[in-house]
Amino acid sequence: MTKGITILITPTHRTNYEDTIRKHISRLKDGCILLAREVLEDPNFKITVVLTCVYNEEGAFGLVCNRPSHMPITEVFNVDSLLKFEKRSIYIGGPVEQESLHIIKITDSAAEHAYKIAPLVYLGGEWESIEAILSEDSVTTRIFLGYSGWTGGQLEFEIAQGAWEVYNVDVKQFLIHWEEPLFQDIDRIREYLINLSVS
Repeated sequence: MTKGITILITPTHRTNYEDTIRKHISRLKDGCILLAREVLEDPNFKITVVLTCVYNEEGAFGLVCNRPSHMPITEVFNVDSLLKFEKRSIYIGGPVEQESLHIIKITDSAAEHAYKIAPLVYLGGEWESIEAILSEDSVTTRIFLGYSGWTGGQLEFEIAQGAWEVYNVDVKQFLIHWEEPLFQDIDRIREYLINLSVS
């Protein structure tokens, strides 16, 4: 054993880690994007990108954007008249209430009672029928089954545990320009989100 040598350990890594956590938590708001980190073991969120639609002191409501459903439209809705929409993509928005339907629409004239997530981006609203929803342009109208939800303080806790990265991006551009292959590679997703980031 060597004697007379003092080794100083400076906790720089912990400080940097805590600064990073604070930055991610400070970005939480309606329209922020959550990127699941590799340490998140929940299979529902492995390599997922979540659009946070609503964030407040009561919790958060979001939709997973890169988990397409492989069920045909007619199986999802059990309506034969929807055969003409059979190639339309529907996404699994999360593990909660997967029978519930949610719509994200990019528009300058939102449906009545729609909730504004970000400039020109709306959640829900009143629609005439499922046919009316499916008839919309698939680039500007995304359809989700189920959602992701967190109670007050839960999402912040998960971020502090290193489970999520948070990005503030141009949500309209994020939705319009995503490419399905991109969303299977976490490093490419991270680069994409950084490039779309806004202050």
